[in-house]
Amino acid sequence: MAGKADTARKTKKAGKEPKEPKVKTKEKTIKRPAHLQITKLASVAGSLPTAGLTTPIVEATISTQPTETHLPISLKVVSGGQLTTGPIVFSSDSSQFYLAKDNSVSAYNVQNGEMLQNFSVHRDSGLQRAAIKKIVAAEDHRVYTFSADHKARLWDARTGDLVCVWDIGACADFVEADPSKSGRFFCAMRRKRQRAGAQKKYVVCRVELKGEPNGVEPVHVERQELFRASNVAGLSVRADGQWVAAFAKFRVHVAFVGDANVKCHVWGMEERVSAIAFHPREPVLAVGDWRGRIVFWFCVDEHAASSEDRPIVRSTHHWHAHRVNAIAFSGDSLMLSGGEEGVLVLWQLDTETRDYLPRLGSDIVGISPSPDHMRYAITLRDNTIRIVSAVDRSLVSLLQGLKFAERAGRARGARELDSDPFTTGLVVHPATHALVLNGEPGRLQVFNHANDRHLASIEVAAYNRVGSGSQPHVDLVQFSSDGAWMATIDSRRTDATNGLMSVTTSYLKFWRLDPTSQTYTLVTRIDAPHAGGVHSISFQPCHRRNALLCVSTGRDRLFRVWELQSVLGAGPNERFVWACRATCGYRNVQPTAAAFSSDGSTLAVAFGGAVTLWDPAVCARPVGVLVASADTPQLKGVAFVGASSFVAAWSDERLDVWNMLTGSVWWTLAMPIQSVYVHPRSSLLAVAAYQVPGSSTASVMVLSPSSPTPLLAIQHPSGVEAVALVPTATKLGRSHPNSEHAKPDPLDSNTLVVLTPSGLISVYGAHVDSKNKVVPSVQGRRMESSAFKDIFGMQKPVAAEAPILANAQVRATMRLVRSAVQSSYVNAPFHVLPPVKSLYTQFVTAQLLPVADVSAESEDAATSDVEMDVDESQPEPVWAESIDFFASMRRGFKAN
Repeated sequence: MAGKADTARKTKKAGKEPKEPKVKTKEKTIKRPAHLQITKLASVAGSLPTAGLTTPIVEATISTQPTETHLPISLKVVSGGQLTTGPIVFSSDSSQFYLAKDNSVSAYNVQNGEMLQNFSVHRDSGLQRAAIKKIVAAEDHRVYTFSADHKARLWDARTGDLVCVWDIGACADFVEADPSKSGRFFCAMRRKRQRAGAQKKYVVCRVELKGEPNGVEPVHVERQELFRASNVAGLSVRADGQWVAAFAKFRVHVAFVGDANVKCHVWGMEERVSAIAFHPREPVLAVGDWRGRIVFWFCVDEHAASSEDRPIVRSTHHWHAHRVNAIAFSGDSLMLSGGEEGVLVLWQLDTETRDYLPRLGSDIVGISPSPDHMRYAITLRDNTIRIVSAVDRSLVSLLQGLKFAERAGRARGARELDSDPFTTGLVVHPATHALVLNGEPGRLQVFNHANDRHLASIEVAAYNRVGSGSQPHVDLVQFSSDGAWMATIDSRRTDATNGLMSVTTSYLKFWRLDPTSQTYTLVTRIDAPHAGGVHSISFQPCHRRNALLCVSTGRDRLFRVWELQSVLGAGPNERFVWACRATCGYRNVQPTAAAFSSDGSTLAVAFGGAVTLWDPAVCARPVGVLVASADTPQLKGVAFVGASSFVAAWSDERLDVWNMLTGSVWWTLAMPIQSVYVHPRSSLLAVAAYQVPGSSTASVMVLSPSSPTPLLAIQHPSGVEAVALVPTATKLGRSHPNSEHAKPDPLDSNTLVVLTPSGLISVYGAHVDSKNKVVPSVQGRRMESSAFKDIFGMQKPVAAEAPILANAQVRATMRLVRSAVQSSYVNAPFHVLPPVKSLYTQFVTAQLLPVADVSAESEDAATSDVEMDVDESQPEPVWAESIDFFASMRRGFKAN
């Protein structure tokens, strides 16, 4: 690398441009047109000049094709992630709450759940990412974080600035603040050096962080070891800071740390311990177990600290039928508990009564009362956080994360998710440009990747959550090109009973979008559309109303074409049904994928390693067959690339791009393919592949079908689960790929979305300089509020001096108006016309007859004092007869 750099410097000094370094790749010649070089690339990303980029949460290396027309690409947003790794933390004034997502901290508003700030030390440095283990709120909106890189950091949550860093010498898995002194914490750390067979793997320490940058006292750490434990699953500290408790499995360690002599007691339990919490005032330690019991231990007083053999007085509170996951105290007389039932239980300790907040939707894994005791934060296992009012139990705000992230968290623990696989991939909704993917069992989640917000949950198959019955699973989902129709495949596996084999039943469902409620309603359900299951579904692009086709491929070695039919009425009362139009097969081979061309005239179906082309109107026999080679592996996907003449077909080992004009392979990418997304309108495709099979580093590339050179290449060390290309939304919320202001670079009209196996979503887009951003000015504008403006927004200001013809929309509309006026009154659709005041002058001018030019002599005569003879028998001009009509029409326009 040093030699290449010296060569480049010498070349630059000599006044010559440095040449691109040559990269050797394995090449295999393929039969091709003479004008195009096609290579079988062993490493595509390596042939590009790379530039490192360090961003929050995601480590990635971005490379772009060096061309002046392409804008630089940068990481715009990182969304998704698991929100429920631990209980959330309220700020000292209870106005915000903080939560950790991997190696970053997000601050949210309590009232509406909107993100206020996101900060991470890795966004401005080249450090390796380290997950945040614990967040502790301090005064004046400051936050302490403890990371896996053995560092404790102090942040200013209002600005996101890093204030100070301490090295505590070990990774703190569990941290609790000492309420008696600021900057002092109790940490459960793993011991660095352990002898073979050592049982005490954890050490509980008191850590005090002292000093700040540019302060009088230097930055240093004071650490005191309190006791050791074989394992630690949780930590709790009493409100006065005199007692510390840690638990793991069947043991509970309780230590008195009020003086120099630390006294630690170890007690055993008959049932496995799942949660502990100290009462803020009484000498009580609440211990929850796997049987659903909460046992009060009266063991944290002065006598218990001095006596080791004193028996413990206990009292039992039992309501939960399953494991108790969380215990918290709010004030002196209220205890909160939750578990697998999804019910928040409120225990009134003074009156020994209970109150309940049921139907929370998932298991409770954490409970956090606010410092002012006015709200409770409930953390659920399905990656949801609910902020509940302590006064009337109403919902204050709701924060729902990506369900796939919760699934990824379960995968790290169980490693077995055969009943809930990720099969839908990333599907982009055509109308909203939101991501649609697998959610809870039997549901689809609609997620806004740009704002990191959950939009909706679509129930495809209902099931009883209580019981041991089989769970439904959504296998596939596709939308029509206008988003008016949705097709889903859901399946339910029947467990083997009485020696019978398990059976999987699949259902094909067609849903129609209700424009009033903006929800999808079920129109047709087809049981077992294919014997054995369904591989893929695809809609024909919509070009005519009520003329729509859908194709499905199945394991029964057939593909079926479904047709939309009208069965009842017309207009708003019209009813539709989907029926099978054709069933076809090819050489008794199983079809794995199908796709329509952009105009809907051609259907491509993948059979084994061949791509067959069909006429969807007939489907009698294939009109063409594309085969790359005899040893082509079984294809798992096929798609037409936008409106171009290229077809992409891919398997687990390679990606082939065909040119339909020449009927040959245009280029081939020979890499282990993880995910492919073909843009339905632009001529772009995104590919996620691995350099080496089994490697954890994935390459994400955006390519044009005409060339194998990537327009964009990104290296993801943590792997990739799925990719997608999403149209960029303008300020009005509409895409602008066809806008007259769109740049020639296709990447400027789309964003690249990458989903990692951990559930994080990285959004890459064209970087626009802040100096060139178009920001509407708000100076001098009255900030008026009304119901109309709240719904439709503020009116866009229009310059008063701007001529009417300067607006392209007005010019286009006036051409339509002029052509319509020649025959009758204006008959253009009202929704395409600009305001009447801007059309009036043009409309009236078009109605008037042209006036003949008057000669110079006539003008001189008109200006002279000589009296002119007028023939009173001549009829009046036509325009004079229409004065009354135009006057009345002007009054009507003004009234409107």
